[in-house]
Amino acid sequence: MAGASVKVAVRVRPFNSRELGRNAKSVIQMQGNSTCISNPKQPKDGAKTFTFDYSYWSHTTTSSRSHA
Repeated sequence: MAGASVKVAVRVRPFNSRELGRNAKSVIQMQGNSTCISNPKQPKDGAKTFTFDYSYWSHTTTSSRSHA
């Protein structure tokens, strides 16, 4: 198809109850349309950065989460 283009979006979802129960830590960071993913088991490998047309942060931060 001539002139066709694809737009790609990514969304970081909130932790589910299983992840919350395990005190999971987020390995994703977003700034603008860049998404950075780190592997805590391989910190020497460094983070991988990807750029998307649209990036949506829906994850709650630990500062907004209750620590009861």
